[in-house]
Amino acid sequence: MPSTFKIYSSSAGSGKTYQLTKEYLKLALQSEDPSYYKNILAITFTNDAAQEMKNRILGALRSFNESHLTGKAKVESDDLLLNILKGIQGIYDQPFLTEAQLRGRAARVFDHLLFHYSEFAVSTIDSFVNRVVSAFTTELKLPHNFEVDMDAQTLLSTAVSLLLNKVNTQKENRLLAETLQQYALEKAEEGRSWNVLPDELADFARNLLNEQTYEHLLDIGQLTLQDFKKIRSELYTQKVEVEKRIQTLAQEASDLIDRHGIMPEEMSYGKNGIYSYFRKWNSGFDITIANSNAAKTVNDDKWASAKASTGAKVALDQIKPRLAELYRGIEELQERETQNHILISAMLPHLYKLSVLSELDRCIQEIKLDKNLVHISEFNKRITEIVLQEPIPFIYERLGERYQHILIDEFQDTSVLQWNNLLPLVENALAGDNFNMVVGDAKQAIYGWRGGEMEQILHLHRNQTHHLYQNSRFEENVAPRYDTLRWTLTPDHLNTNYRSAPEIITFNNELFGFISQSNPQFPLLQAIYDEQFGQKSPEGKETGKAHLQVLFTKDEVPPYKHDLDTCRPTEEIYEGYAEDDLLTYQESTLQLVLQMVQQAQSEGYAPRDIAILSRTNRNSKLVANFLKQKKYDIISQDSLSLQFAEVINLIIAFFRILNQPANSLARSQALYLVYKVVHQELPDNATTGKIAELAIEPSIDPFFRFLQKQGFDLAYRDAGNLSIYELTEKLIRVFDLLGKNNECEYLFRFLDLILEYTLKYSNNLNNFLQYWDLHKENLSINTPKDRDAITITSIHKSKGLDYPVVIVPFCDWSLEPQTSSLLWGTLPESVAAGGKLRTAVVTLNKKLEQTALHEQYAQKLEKTFIENLNMLYVALTRPVDRLYLIGKAQDFKKANAQKNVSYWLYRYLESKELWQESQFCYQLAKGAQQAVSHKPITEEVYVLDKFTSADWAQNLKLKQHANNVFDFETQQEHRRWNRKLHYALARITYAEEAPKALRQLVHQGIISQRELPTLTQMVQHVLEHPQMKRYFSRAMTVENEREVLDVRTNRYKPDRIVFGENGDVTLIDYKLPPAKDEYMNNLNSYAALFRELVFSKITCVVYYFEEERVEEWEFVEEVAD
Repeated sequence: MPSTFKIYSSSAGSGKTYQLTKEYLKLALQSEDPSYYKNILAITFTNDAAQEMKNRILGALRSFNESHLTGKAKVESDDLLLNILKGIQGIYDQPFLTEAQLRGRAARVFDHLLFHYSEFAVSTIDSFVNRVVSAFTTELKLPHNFEVDMDAQTLLSTAVSLLLNKVNTQKENRLLAETLQQYALEKAEEGRSWNVLPDELADFARNLLNEQTYEHLLDIGQLTLQDFKKIRSELYTQKVEVEKRIQTLAQEASDLIDRHGIMPEEMSYGKNGIYSYFRKWNSGFDITIANSNAAKTVNDDKWASAKASTGAKVALDQIKPRLAELYRGIEELQERETQNHILISAMLPHLYKLSVLSELDRCIQEIKLDKNLVHISEFNKRITEIVLQEPIPFIYERLGERYQHILIDEFQDTSVLQWNNLLPLVENALAGDNFNMVVGDAKQAIYGWRGGEMEQILHLHRNQTHHLYQNSRFEENVAPRYDTLRWTLTPDHLNTNYRSAPEIITFNNELFGFISQSNPQFPLLQAIYDEQFGQKSPEGKETGKAHLQVLFTKDEVPPYKHDLDTCRPTEEIYEGYAEDDLLTYQESTLQLVLQMVQQAQSEGYAPRDIAILSRTNRNSKLVANFLKQKKYDIISQDSLSLQFAEVINLIIAFFRILNQPANSLARSQALYLVYKVVHQELPDNATTGKIAELAIEPSIDPFFRFLQKQGFDLAYRDAGNLSIYELTEKLIRVFDLLGKNNECEYLFRFLDLILEYTLKYSNNLNNFLQYWDLHKENLSINTPKDRDAITITSIHKSKGLDYPVVIVPFCDWSLEPQTSSLLWGTLPESVAAGGKLRTAVVTLNKKLEQTALHEQYAQKLEKTFIENLNMLYVALTRPVDRLYLIGKAQDFKKANAQKNVSYWLYRYLESKELWQESQFCYQLAKGAQQAVSHKPITEEVYVLDKFTSADWAQNLKLKQHANNVFDFETQQEHRRWNRKLHYALARITYAEEAPKALRQLVHQGIISQRELPTLTQMVQHVLEHPQMKRYFSRAMTVENEREVLDVRTNRYKPDRIVFGENGDVTLIDYKLPPAKDEYMNNLNSYAALFRELVFSKITCVVYYFEEERVEEWEFVEEVAD
């Protein structure tokens, strides 16, 4: 067959997975060679999609030769086989191929696939790229046997720490230190804490891993810190000079008016006229200042008001030529400089962060080299560096395969770099007269933040390939490949919706068509939702079964239920509310969700048929918590999360106790969960009191003895000899956790997590707990297949799924960028600071419309609008039978009404002449009652109810001598008392305050009443020590644990700073013996800072606990040779 590159523009529910499966099978079966499938590469976006496609291919191949198939399964299998047969007979010129022969080929391919499964090339694009990278690590300058890192948060945080450490320890990084210092001071001037510096740097450093900023980072990477310093100076000077010139002219005008004694009301338009215009320039500079009254005054030459005195009129006649000249001078400067001034003002706040990106990148490379890691985001960038310059065989032949057919799914979510890397492979396959294809739907492009580029599928489908490389730095390399490609492009549509009821399809066609036509300022939107985007129902699909409702609610609504059948309010009050109560928008929305769930269930739908989709995880949590309170079984992000599983929290609590025995909060939590999870009962008042007492016991022994009496012997003294995995097994075994709370899946996932952690990082319990606290929000189990529960999830995660009933609450999200969103723009020469800085990072602001970035700003607005609208499209195309939408009512006709999703639902209803001001419920389709559940459980589920684990210690008897040699418990007890003494001293400013401070420690639960006498005695030993007594006298000014900040933003915190009457200062640290050089060095470092603050006499004191010994010296600064 001639080379064909088929571009399918699909729609939701149009059977694109079926189409991919059919094309794959057509290719695999058109050859008599059963191993021909090895020449086919199918790429999907997610692991689930890849597995689904594999299952479909294998299922189809098997079904073609299964004699026992009957009914619908038999019909579907035969239809697919006949479709494939016709395709092979026609397209692949095999007119005499029979059905029996095709079934025989299918059987042979099926057998071959099973025995050579590793060569079944259906995978995610990340998996494929990983294979490519592994094949030529040397050429890509990657470490051999590298480990793939997917933990961006830890990588970036570590890189920031390394960067700051370099500043602290390496003198040659003086310029970096200066840059960070200036950045911190800038934040302080904005009223923000300089402590946010590490977090802000780590957050901004995510751009180093983002493919969308790749080309910009290549430009920035050429600049040094010195370059950035010069650039910032130049830009700042430009900005200040413009402001100074304008303000000088305005000030001269104001002074001229004042010198002649003219009052504001005596001038034309009074305080709203030219007088205030001149004043404004020197009271908060804004280059966009405009005053139409001032312009009229100058243009009409009418300067005096009706209230002006004769003297004022005479004076104005004298000075108006100069005032007019000054006004025109300001206007000329404003017209000429506004564009650059706005842009420079937007750029300057981000230049410090931008300047350290290259330094952070170097830190990341150091970490990768040290740990033999490569972050997954780096793969596509490294490959791009080669494929744009090398011929196809070099990069791909090392895979041991030459793919002749490339099939790509979810093309709208493929990034530019990913596609550019696949392009040579597609070009090579097409050169051999082979079939290749992509499937995508720009209306479902919702992953722009992850690099997905919706325009690629659109331009390929329209054969507008030049749009895909214009203005790219890679244009010269990519353009020839697209020229080859465009002659083979064959566009096609998949626009029959096999999923949703006809009424829902019609509603979606009308709604999104209306929104598209109402926004002509967005040409890309109109290209995506054009006249061909509309879907149709398959022939013969029954109508009249769909149920479709749009509701609006708001703050301060009465607590009355709606009758969802009639769409009218009732006199029935929501449970838990009184007649005069007013519900918030959130409360009202949740109550409506509950009503919709109840209605769906009353009409025959099972809980597993119902999905509630939200734009944000926060809203999903609100719905999940509300329905859980109403005793509904749900599947949500929280319900799948490890951090909310009680059996996991029980294990973590014991981890914390074994890591820090004095952790009273962990003790309380552990005992509470033992009762709730293991005993399946809540502790009574007496038990709660006992738990509280055990939580604050000085020794940990009573805690474990209490558990032992209940039959739970943890042998905690030996726990330190166990690995984390063994410790977890032991806790599961001792408390018999596997059968508790139906949470065995969480336990197995947690064991997997621990195994992964210990293999990758370490077997240190403290480090694991830190890792858990940092990552627990992202750790979850897979969605269980056997639960008859309501699904509550985000719209993002619902993509590709369908549900009989879909409820979309909180339909009020904005279609505009967030106020904190950043734009990475390409600068014109006029602002490029000597041509060096080609990239600008600016906060999105309407003022950018007046700058050289106006086109890029408009594109950002358009893409944000489309992506947020696509979010609605994805949600509204999930239902099979029923769709409920809940928006937020507002005064939609106001000029400043928020143009959010609710607004466009209102506009649509208005266009259909359905909208009424007093009506908040619109029933657009009323379906028949459902008799049975739509989503039967099709998978057989096997529950593991036993945990195979053996206590190896019972089989390996080792005598422990350590406790006979070292008295660890006594040492630990001393350390605990010294920590409490240290804590107490930090809260005592003067000696007479000691009793009150110690009582507060008891009230706060830091010490027990029983511990008070002992700690009081220890404190008195310090306060009455002959060498320490004067430092707690009221004659002194005292600061406890006060941070001192140096020029490099390093923090120093002596335990006590004492200021004497004669301008001297004493720095005190409390330490445990024995004495160490570092104690003296630390205090000398602090003292050096105080020397810079012009303190002439600085005394350093170290007080050693237990020994009650004082080491004291006067700081003498070392003189350099």
